[in-house]
Amino acid sequence: MGRTRIVFKANAFRELRSAPGIVADLVARGNRVKSAAESGGGKYKVVSQQGEASPEGRWRVSVETSDPKAMRINARDHSLLRALDAGR
Repeated sequence: MGRTRIVFKANAFRELRSAPGIVADLVARGNRVKSAAESGGGKYKVVSQQGEASPEGRWRVSVETSDPKAMRINARDHSLLRALDAGR
């Protein structure tokens, strides 16, 4: 019986992580979290970017406060933490 050898292509993993379907799903999840957080008041924004390729280069999406009202509400009520469940 011969030995099976698997050769991984490093660039293929990066391409897979930045595939349009994957990115669209992550952004949709971020937008759902943003909508849930905004239901309590204030404005939030979704930031989507690919990380550095050292080594993975994973795509990431974050939701941030974008006005003082949202900052106060988030500090007092933890609105972003409470909204995380909407992204599942």
